[in-house]
Amino acid sequence: MSRLFWGFFFIFINFNLTFNGTHALNLLPPFVGYLLLLSGTGELAAESDLFQSVRPFLIGMAVYTALLWVGNLLGLGGGWLGSLLGLASTAVALYVEWALVKAIQDMEARRGADLNGGAMMTVWRRLLVLQIAAQVSALLAGISTLGLLTVIWIVLAVAAFVNVVLFLRAVWRGKKRYEELSPQAGPKEGACN
Repeated sequence: MSRLFWGFFFIFINFNLTFNGTHALNLLPPFVGYLLLLSGTGELAAESDLFQSVRPFLIGMAVYTALLWVGNLLGLGGGWLGSLLGLASTAVALYVEWALVKAIQDMEARRGADLNGGAMMTVWRRLLVLQIAAQVSALLAGISTLGLLTVIWIVLAVAAFVNVVLFLRAVWRGKKRYEELSPQAGPKEGACN
């Protein structure tokens, strides 16, 4: 579960250095996060079928975000194609997040242990609504001359960031609870995925 936490950390937290106004270097590249999630799902594959089924999406997102990272570093990207790919990658990222939280809830059921999955899902749902609302308001602010839409986008972005922190905290707590389980406490007899 440690790799899941650090994977989410790299995906959600961004520190960028910008050079000449066009070249950006993300110090915590999301592709590293997707690779950590890929590694973590490999370790936990026996705990839930969802850990295995999400792996192709993790590979695709790792490749896509690595290409974006290189493109940003070289000052490439943008345009309508970039926007469409960005929306598609957001949808895939949201599915990956949901599937991993659901897989953790499967682990809870199989092990009969509280791994904070309920709290993770609650915060993720709030984050889902905020991310969608922020995306829509950003698009509207880009095509509108109303300054109010920009203010709304900023408020939604701040609220989304707060929920990212809450999500990471929920995953951290789940990780700690998983580490507290004894190694002998495997899946319950007769439990199914």
